[in-house]
Amino acid sequence: MSSLTCRRALKWPDMAAAAAIRLLAAPDMEAYRALRLAGLSAHPTAFGGDAEEEAAWPLSDWLARLQQRATLGAFAEAGLVGTAALAIAAGRKNRHRGHLVGMVVAPPARRLGIGRALVEAVIGLAGGQVERLCLAVAIDNGAAIALYRACGFQPYGVEPDALRVNGQSVDELLMQRLV
Repeated sequence: MSSLTCRRALKWPDMAAAAAIRLLAAPDMEAYRALRLAGLSAHPTAFGGDAEEEAAWPLSDWLARLQQRATLGAFAEAGLVGTAALAIAAGRKNRHRGHLVGMVVAPPARRLGIGRALVEAVIGLAGGQVERLCLAVAIDNGAAIALYRACGFQPYGVEPDALRVNGQSVDELLMQRLV
């Protein structure tokens, strides 16, 4: 993965430089589950998944999710502090496109470069596997949109009423970049 994938005005703080990013595996499942459920609970409009539904999943479903996607984790002294995944459809007609999904960074690790490092890692992982990397982000999530733009993603549309959270409609900005 190239350190030039995303534009940076300033150097990353020490936490991002010290964070290790690697593929998650079965031994990481509990930490992954805890981080994802915390993210779903704190930011329900940021994810297609629902905290209550996913909390009820058996551990076998969590393991299957890790095996179906290339889920990357960022580890710091505090343990798992962030995740992002590359999902690629199996179908012959659409496997040229990958999707950046499941992006979450624990609150103490935000604004320290961890999110950027995860996005870069997914972009690096997608290279050679897909031609285009896509994502969807809540249209009012300015910080995430700014991060994705800095990493070369461009908007290509809006999906109105993409999610309904507590009766509220959430529009999503659709973004993509060539890999």
